[in-house]
This record gives sequence, C-alpha cells and structure tokens, in this order.
Amino acid sequence: MFEWNLYLMIIAAFGGVFFASAVCALVWSAKNGQLRNFEQGSRVVFDEDEPEGVHTDYFPGEAAEAARKLREAEKR
Repeated sequence: MFEWNLYLMIIAAFGGVFFASAVCALVWSAKNGQLRNFEQGSRVVFDEDEPEGVHTDYFPGEAAEAARKLREAEKR
C-alpha cells in the first residue's frame, strides 16, 4: 500500500511540474508578443508556388481525379 502512495505522489509531482511549466510558457509567450497576429503568421507559409486557398497536396492516385474534377468545373 505504501508503494502505491509513493508512486502516486511522484506522478502527481511530475504532473504539477508539467502544468507549471506550461503556464510559465504561456505567460512568457504572452509577454513577448507571440500570441499576436495569428492571421499574419498563418499566411507566412504560402507563396506563388503554393497560393493560399488552393489545394496542392494529394494522396497518391488522387491528383489525377482532382485534375479531372477541375477540368469539369472549368467547362461549366
């Protein structure tokens, strides 16, 4: 019985340390402006080769079907 209590206290201590570090990271990021301009930061990864709003990644075999659907949509 004593061993289980010791294990539970150790697990609770690690959980408390993890929670405290997560709170510290959140406070640090808020103070340093990391939580501002999510909209601008989300668009950094797009460029001319992969424009925003255009599906460019496909699973194998889906690219041909997507191209066919695109051609059908352009005909309309």
